[in-house]
Amino acid sequence: MYNIVLNLMLPQNYVAEEILLGTILINPTVFPQLMPCLKADSFFVESHRLIYKSLMVLHKSNKLDIIQLFYLLNDNGVLYSIGGVTKIIQLMKQSHMFMSSMNIYAYIQDLTILVNNSYIKRLMIQYGYNVIKLANVTFLPSHQLYNKVSEYLESTVYKIPKENFMTFRDLVANLLLDLKYQNINSKQMTKDKQDTILLGFHKLDGLINGLKGGDLIVIAGRPSIGKTSFVINLVFNILHSISLGLCFFSLEMSKSQIVSKFVSVASGLSIQNIYCGKLDSDQWYSLNQVCFNLMEYNVYINDTPSMSIDYIEYTSKLLHQETGNIQLIVIDYLQLIQIENFINDTRTQELGYITRKLKLLAQYLNIPIIVLSQLNRSIESRVNKMPLLSDLRESGCLIVYGCLNLNSFNSLHIQSFYYIDIFTKFNLVQILSFNKLSHELLNNLNFNIALQYSFNFNSYSYTISLTYNHKLYMKNIWLQLNQCFLNNISITSYLYNVYICYIYFFEYMYITDILYYNYIHVFDVQEPSYMVLYFNTFILHNSIEQDADIVIILSKNVNDFNSSNIIDVSLCKNRNGSTGLCQLTFTPTNSTFFSTK
Repeated sequence: MYNIVLNLMLPQNYVAEEILLGTILINPTVFPQLMPCLKADSFFVESHRLIYKSLMVLHKSNKLDIIQLFYLLNDNGVLYSIGGVTKIIQLMKQSHMFMSSMNIYAYIQDLTILVNNSYIKRLMIQYGYNVIKLANVTFLPSHQLYNKVSEYLESTVYKIPKENFMTFRDLVANLLLDLKYQNINSKQMTKDKQDTILLGFHKLDGLINGLKGGDLIVIAGRPSIGKTSFVINLVFNILHSISLGLCFFSLEMSKSQIVSKFVSVASGLSIQNIYCGKLDSDQWYSLNQVCFNLMEYNVYINDTPSMSIDYIEYTSKLLHQETGNIQLIVIDYLQLIQIENFINDTRTQELGYITRKLKLLAQYLNIPIIVLSQLNRSIESRVNKMPLLSDLRESGCLIVYGCLNLNSFNSLHIQSFYYIDIFTKFNLVQILSFNKLSHELLNNLNFNIALQYSFNFNSYSYTISLTYNHKLYMKNIWLQLNQCFLNNISITSYLYNVYICYIYFFEYMYITDILYYNYIHVFDVQEPSYMVLYFNTFILHNSIEQDADIVIILSKNVNDFNSSNIIDVSLCKNRNGSTGLCQLTFTPTNSTFFSTK
């Protein structure tokens, strides 16, 4: 092993820093072109960083001149610490000695590259020391170490802004090239459309228009509805139409079970007959042909027990880098993913963290990720069994007699708004159009009324009625009502008038009691733009899934016994298009889905 030689002198180029600052002071017109390419942290000398930050402040206020710089540095108390007026004059002299009279913009571009290169080298040295410290941590898993090192390396890409010095001549030349090859590009786009990841069901593909890179797709349903079989049908349809690599993380089934389902879907043979070997000669021949074709697919299956989100992230990045052909990831399923070293102790927060990590992973790899998820049991207690986005989490409901706080001055009585006619509702929205939430009420805020048991949550002079599973903000975590105890601290908000200047305050209050209220009409709010809601001054959780780009919920019409194999596929959320509903026929014996006629 080679000896490591440590150089105590960090990479820097203070002369280039001085010339660059002096050039800005002498010729302030170059600063707008310089700002996007140079950050204050790029300077090694602290006094240079302070001067550059002051120049940025002056530029934003359109007061970029040397006199204003003196005033600003003096007001901030740093004029003498950087070297006083003498330092500023020295920078200008240094710049005047080396300034090029030919092309000042090309000159400062070269100086910027010198300063930024030294900054990147210093970052790499710092990250190297951090990696050495992490490697000496005894109980740190290797995949976590890999993820952290990857984050260090990736962060350097964003530390330095992209060089964007382009003359008008370059821009016009690029425009002409784009116009010249527009026809070639359009032909290439037509070819690329043939490689679009379609799901294989005509109506569903018409709504989604193919899976996009960076999308997080959630497929949810109650247990035994056929989620795994459905996603295997999707995967088989995708692999049958285009050639791509796929990584399948199975936290519930073994590799052999997943492969058996693939074989059953591809061949149409009963899984039970395949397991028991009850196949005739023709079926054996068909099975051999199907298996031979499946061997040509680039499918990687991982059934490691108790997989963590860090392990999934590490394995996905490594496989994507080694193979170069992974274009789709499937995870079965969300609630079984573990998490390491998470400070919050509620599973709801953990799942939110996991989905956020999956979304970031999809964006980093620029591929779609499909994750299966369970639905909560609130759908079973509703009169209307149509699945909602809120069924993805234990969200809870509010009673209809309460008021939803729109802003500091206006509240909306839920029952009144629900029953008024469309014209009155439209006029109300127009009156409150200055508020974003009220402006979206007519089209985006959907109320779902149902009968449920509610409980009074009392905190001294404040009272709110909720169902048992609604989440409230309790000082530093979200807790469901059935997880709250007496003397827990809740947070409310109130308005204070200071000479016509209205200020919001947050108040900590103890829970005095939680009592059964009534079996009453409640409502569930679907409003996707906000993470929290103000209801009777309390801060409540808005449980709509934020990270998913596409949400597909599988459900079954329990009232129609004659079509028990008809599965309703609800596209509840679609950032790439419209939502809708389609029906598929499910055959449990061979796990296949077909479009209904």
